[in-house]
Amino acid sequence: MIEIIAVLLIISIVAVVVISQIGSNDYQFYGQASLLRGHLRYAQTKAMNSSPATAGGVVTWGIKCDGASYWLFRGTNPDNASNIFMLPDDTANDINGDRKLELSAKKISVPAFTVFFDSRGIPYSSYTDSSVNTPLAADLSVVVTPAGKASPTMAITITTFTGFVS
Repeated sequence: MIEIIAVLLIISIVAVVVISQIGSNDYQFYGQASLLRGHLRYAQTKAMNSSPATAGGVVTWGIKCDGASYWLFRGTNPDNASNIFMLPDDTANDINGDRKLELSAKKISVPAFTVFFDSRGIPYSSYTDSSVNTPLAADLSVVVTPAGKASPTMAITITTFTGFVS
């Protein structure tokens, strides 16, 4: 009788583990969403480590997403191909060789946004030069979802003025 109870207990534990693994492939989604958060932090770090004196003014770096792909840029024109740089450790998702990471390859969906960071790490919604720019009016929240699904979701927030990415 004890052996039967022990076997049933082991079978039920294994069944719970198997069912929980089958029902959830969300780990890939959370990994890609966290990678986007890391890329935002990387852009901010690049801006903070740039020397404004060598470039003749404030150096900005940022991330732009057009809803189909996102990319790292330097300067005030995120769409100029000469300003686009490859993000580290993510060459597999650069399908077209244009240094833009395709959201379809990452299997995530992200709304369009653009964020600039200056040499102090402060986020901006637009940036022309050191005298004409627009700081974020409110915290920027980027909601990431799996491609073709409504849930789960992960919100990445960039705090105004401090630039804290969470």
